[in-house]
Amino acid sequence: MFYFLFLFSFLFCQQELVDGVVATVGDKTILFSEVLSETRMLAEQKNISPQDSPLMFQRLFDSILKDKIYLKVVLIEAEKDSLFSVTYDEINSSLNERIDVFTNQVGSKENLEKAFGMSLGDIKNNYWETVREELLIEKFKYTLLGGVSISKKEVLSFYEEYKDSIPSFSERSSFSVVQKKITASKLSEDAIKTKLFSLKDSLNTNLLSFSEAALKHSQDPSVSLNKGIMETSRGDLVSEYEKTAYSLLENEIGGPVKTRFGYHLIKLLEKKGEKIKSQHILLTLNPSKKDSLFSASFLDSLKIQTKNDPGLFDSLAVSLKNENNPYSGFFENTEILNFPPVVKTFLKNGNNYSFSPILYEDGSFYYIYKYSFIESEKRSPQNSWVFLESLATNKKIGQFFEEWIQKKLESTYVKINNSF
Repeated sequence: MFYFLFLFSFLFCQQELVDGVVATVGDKTILFSEVLSETRMLAEQKNISPQDSPLMFQRLFDSILKDKIYLKVVLIEAEKDSLFSVTYDEINSSLNERIDVFTNQVGSKENLEKAFGMSLGDIKNNYWETVREELLIEKFKYTLLGGVSISKKEVLSFYEEYKDSIPSFSERSSFSVVQKKITASKLSEDAIKTKLFSLKDSLNTNLLSFSEAALKHSQDPSVSLNKGIMETSRGDLVSEYEKTAYSLLENEIGGPVKTRFGYHLIKLLEKKGEKIKSQHILLTLNPSKKDSLFSASFLDSLKIQTKNDPGLFDSLAVSLKNENNPYSGFFENTEILNFPPVVKTFLKNGNNYSFSPILYEDGSFYYIYKYSFIESEKRSPQNSWVFLESLATNKKIGQFFEEWIQKKLESTYVKINNSF
């Protein structure tokens, strides 16, 4: 989470605002811009408008300021203790890891430097101390709170006090499922590529213009509005498209190129640094009736192969899980909330220890073996001890930390500037 706060807080800080010290903790300061930028980001995530809900926005600001004051207190205590230190390699490694995350978010190191308005070296220099403090705080808190333990009696007492507000189990089941998504066959893909190669020949011999071909053939939903023309920066488009587009000369046509959207012909119209203007024709990979029949017949053969052998089906279900068929697998006592409706319906209503018919929903076929189903039920020490122990421990840690902070605040200089 810190990675994204680190990035987005910086970007929010680029907006013009009056800045100054909003709080002083010992010899440490907290800037108004730091608190406001994080408040804006979290308010946006929670759909809180400072104009429409000023009190809620202020509460969020106050909560973030309080957290920052607490962290400064921890930092002061950590810096007093010679046992706690952070090495150059630890800071450098953490910074590099965060920069890698940001680079993936924005598409390239060049885009990252543009977003921050500085070189990578300057980014590291500017945030070196911030990361050092972050790592030192983490080490100190780990040592401070790591020794907090909880007894069985405390867990049971926690359960009795909070049992009405502890979330229930959702519906659970033990089962195996094989998903077979209907995908275009190699034959279907070859037909699309052949059509695009033929179209490319016509375009290269000027038998028709690219705009005419886009309007006539492209299956991009926006083609009627833009004729397939897009003005983008590096990182805006899928990597396969960009790799080809940036390699072309102006007015050169490349492709066919496969992306998750289908196959493209790409024409580079203009290139200025990291910005390009390109035009494309998209043919989507729509499975044919034969492709649908193939997927259904695959499950039919699986049904025959695994008849009366749930164990074999379990093994095959696990082996057939992939990015196209993410629901395949063996699941034991698993919450079924996020499975497709057709799968949930069988798990709720089908007989235990039985196979389903071959089911279909939203472009995929499913074949299921159901072992058991458990209705939604309240959590108890008998069915959720580890979960309850974790909740109780976290509450005890929170109380311990709050008491520790309040004690340290008694001897720590804190001044809040209410003029903002």
